Amino acid sequence: MTVTNSGTLVVDKVSRSFGGVVAANALDFAIAKGEFLAVVGPNGAGKSTLLQMISGIVRPQQGEIRLGERRIDRLRPEQINALGISRTFQTSRVFPMLTIRDSIMVGAQVGLIGGGRAPRRYGPAGELVSALLRLPGYRARVADAESRAEEVMKMFGDRLWPRRDDQAFSLSYANRRRLEIARALVQDPDILLLDEPAAGMNPTETAELAEVLAELRSRRPGMTIVMVEHKLQVVRQLAERCIVMAQGAVIVDDTPAGALEHPRVIEAYLGTRRSAAAFGKVNADG
Repeated sequence: MTVTNSGTLVVDKVSRSFGGVVAANALDFAIAKGEFLAVVGPNGAGKSTLLQMISGIVRPQQGEIRLGERRIDRLRPEQINALGISRTFQTSRVFPMLTIRDSIMVGAQVGLIGGGRAPRRYGPAGELVSALLRLPGYRARVADAESRAEEVMKMFGDRLWPRRDDQAFSLSYANRRRLEIARALVQDPDILLLDEPAAGMNPTETAELAEVLAELRSRRPGMTIVMVEHKLQVVRQLAERCIVMAQGAVIVDDTPAGALEHPRVIEAYLGTRRSAAAFGKVNADG
């Protein structure tokens, strides 16, 4: 697969197994810059492994992952992050004793000392001195990071912003999920990887999250979003394209409506066409 667009994420014949379990089986597709892609499938399909490989936590055993023409599957996670790829995790990961504000600012720390996407001006030692002495360049980066943190907290309305000085352990599970998304967004990424962002949320909380992601799309139309999600209504509402995985392979690649109503998808989830009513629009007798 040859792609020249510098913002295109390419998964090129990627395979990965753990013992005798195949988590990725020759995955081969591209994600265009600015696309909102949903990845769905039954438990054990390999969805989270795909995000782990894109973010560098797990390495493919075969194939390549490229950002434009640059191969990234042999880079360390922090190097991939520095290219503008941020992620959340399937299980909530927060720093419980930090305030919500400081927990979100953790996502900006590398950039404050001249790492991440910001080029180093003076080398590691010089940047450390700049941080310790709070020189003008460092103060400017802090002010910029704090402004971004305030913006992303306000995106979540009363869930985060009014509680910004509370410790993270005081948050509900759903609000910890929101905090984690905010921590990824404060990096101002080009590609955002979301691993089951609505997990553990009730219908009201899920609807609020969908509104936030829709607003994010309107604010940052050039940001690529790859979302693993089990709540299919969220997929229908937000995604432009849907990849369905089963047993480590892509079985359908289509629009959300086309993918979720495909007979192979219904069979992979439920094992029978007659159970199609669970998908909302499919005639169980069709």
